[in-house]
Amino acid sequence: MRICQIGSLHHEIIRRWIKWLLERGHEVHIVVDTVPSLQDSTLKMVKGAHIHVLSLNSSRINFLPFSTLYQSILSSRKIIKKINPDIVHGHFVPIYGLPTIFSGNYPKVISIWGMFDLMSWNSAGITLWKDRLIRHITLKKIDAVHSFAENLSDIIVSLGINKEMVHTIPVGADTQNFNVQAEGSEIKSLFELEENPTVISIRQMAPVYNVECLINAIPIIIKRVPLTKFVIKTGSMENKYWINKLKNKVKEMNLQDYVKFIDYVPYEDLPKYLACADVYVSTSLFDGLGISNIEALACGTPAVLADIDSTRNLIKKGLHAHLYPPKDSKALAKEIISSIKNREKNDKEIHKENFEIIKKHYDFDNNMEKIEQLYKNLIERHKK
Repeated sequence: MRICQIGSLHHEIIRRWIKWLLERGHEVHIVVDTVPSLQDSTLKMVKGAHIHVLSLNSSRINFLPFSTLYQSILSSRKIIKKINPDIVHGHFVPIYGLPTIFSGNYPKVISIWGMFDLMSWNSAGITLWKDRLIRHITLKKIDAVHSFAENLSDIIVSLGINKEMVHTIPVGADTQNFNVQAEGSEIKSLFELEENPTVISIRQMAPVYNVECLINAIPIIIKRVPLTKFVIKTGSMENKYWINKLKNKVKEMNLQDYVKFIDYVPYEDLPKYLACADVYVSTSLFDGLGISNIEALACGTPAVLADIDSTRNLIKKGLHAHLYPPKDSKALAKEIISSIKNREKNDKEIHKENFEIIKKHYDFDNNMEKIEQLYKNLIERHKK
């Protein structure tokens, strides 16, 4: 198949997606607004894909409101006409929804990753109105909606979208690398954590991920388990304001000796970081699938997760994890302390059981085959 993706190469998931499709022998094109300046090893993931950059500097329509949106529609349509793909697949509705549905006479699918596609979390005023209108038009005109998780599918259907159009396919963990054989001793040694119970957080530094809740829990935890250390991944510098805010909070609370902030971690190294921890924590207030939660459990790391729709769905599948009321730092601290003191990291049977459930429901390769079949079905239907 000749497949055209519309999205951003800044996202690890899209790079993994493209790599998988290339390895299956498909011709893959990706339409982006910018090409990220990433490490060479990261760009190697998409080697062989055709990268097309949108032209967003047309002076003829710069005077119009939301001119960038109009230009992205026109530029992507022009690019896609030359590609002449078998199928067009868009990611991230507020930015790439309209370029996807106005791409031309091709079968089209849009992916719903999480709340940013559906809830306009940081939008207000006219931007909120614009995002809602884009979402409404995109979901009404698209041929198929790919949802990352059941809770997202429920929201999509509640917006009036035909349930038959919504395909729930979790694009989950690469179980060849994220598994109970993952070894974290190298990271323990690197950060001198061999004698310390270690708690890790790898969620983004944005308000919805509520990492501040974990920082507020630290004084309670170190009072009960004094040697505990915390590894917090800051992620993209796009969230520089929140990164600095949380780093300053750690200083104000005099917790510098307990917290290690790390920035970029190559995806292939992430299993080692997760495996080095005695407890993995997610403080997110809303998730689609919450892939990092699944990756941590696959690596045999006990997890303490905020009690939200997505994490409850993981428990319903049979996965073992601790849930705590969102925003409740005391409850979070209690669960982390319990996990450390009960040495849950050493419970190999539970970790093995978790991995088998993840392999069954959330394996990246297996679920990408379902995406591939969805493409084939849409192409066949379009021909009729």
